[in-house]
Amino acid sequence: MLKQSLYSKLLTSALLLMPLACSPPPAQSSDLQFGNTLQSLGTLWAGERVTLRFDFINHRDVAAIISRIETKCGCLSPRVFVDGKQRNLPVSLNAGESGYVEVEFDTAGFKGTKETGANIYVLGSQQPISLDVSAFLRSWFSQQPSRIVFDESDGLSEQRMTVEFTGQQPFVFSEVISVSPPLQVHLIAGAQPSVTQSVELVLPPQSRQGTQTATFSLLSDYDGFRTVSMVRYSTTPPIFTVPNGKLLLGEVPAAMASFAAVDVGANTGTLEMVGAVIDGIEVSSVRIQELEDGKRFRIQLSITPPTDGGAFAGELVIDLIHHFDGKTVPVSRKIQVFGVSPTTHL
Repeated sequence: MLKQSLYSKLLTSALLLMPLACSPPPAQSSDLQFGNTLQSLGTLWAGERVTLRFDFINHRDVAAIISRIETKCGCLSPRVFVDGKQRNLPVSLNAGESGYVEVEFDTAGFKGTKETGANIYVLGSQQPISLDVSAFLRSWFSQQPSRIVFDESDGLSEQRMTVEFTGQQPFVFSEVISVSPPLQVHLIAGAQPSVTQSVELVLPPQSRQGTQTATFSLLSDYDGFRTVSMVRYSTTPPIFTVPNGKLLLGEVPAAMASFAAVDVGANTGTLEMVGAVIDGIEVSSVRIQELEDGKRFRIQLSITPPTDGGAFAGELVIDLIHHFDGKTVPVSRKIQVFGVSPTTHL
């Protein structure tokens, strides 16, 4: 009976210890302790700029170093403060020293639930510290049309469109903060505060084929609210080149031939290839291949960079004759060529 009782106790002890032995080791927390790593902001107007503060203290017996901060969104701008003064990364913190990470959250251009944050990397810690931010964003502006899409064009003429914005309070647009080229945005001169304002979009003549996307951002005078809008446009030019305008070779070996290709074609009528030449690069040659009878050609390029290395540039000049609607029109297309070769230091 005694042996059975002792056996039962040993078995019970073993069973109690098994979960501890099989459980993974507890996660190590960083010695840099934050009072709060999550801030839920509730409902905000999209376009508001919100400044958040995350307090921390160094619990180490030695200095801790914040080596870098990685944000999960370009809408966040973090800064580290110690003793009320901003410090540039890397930031060294003495034992027991405290401070805070200030994060500016730019909500412009978002709608609905937005969850983002930043990772704080402390030298010697295996895992970063995650600072998280969440908010539900309502549009302060509405725009008409809700989707800005230019009519498909041949790219030969300028296109214009008026976009109307409605705000929650009377406002005027004071500045075009940014706009993707080649799109242009014109504000109405002398506009008076109103809940509705109009802007004019201008799309200059285009030679690049296909569907493109551009964005623009406007600043209003009402509490700094901004709007970010997307624009789509599609161009089918009579003559196209791929790539269009620029050929980027990247890094290529010095004094050795590198190869690339440029396609040229016609969406309307037919093409007659007169010739092609590369200006500005001494050792270069071209070979023309017809891919589709009178419609599409490929220009094979052989380019040998200078022997001394460094950046180099040239220009591919393509001479054509375009036949369309009973007309014969000489046409020239120019494409900038850029590259760089390693420089050898003796």
